[in-house]
Amino acid sequence: MTFTAEMPSYTYARKAQKLLERGGFPSEIVRRESGCGFDLRLYSRNALKFLEQNAVTFKLKGSGGDGR
Repeated sequence: MTFTAEMPSYTYARKAQKLLERGGFPSEIVRRESGCGFDLRLYSRNALKFLEQNAVTFKLKGSGGDGR
């Protein structure tokens, strides 16, 4: 299952990606299709939980809720 975390900027996306790499979670930074901004593509629910546990700011795309 794939999850998309909307990140506030490329810098936040890159920092989150590095954190995920250290935690053993693969991810991919993708440019948002509409408007400006970047998303972080995640491949497990545990990766989402890992971001939340590390107080990373993101919005889960399509859920209408905030990750943190």
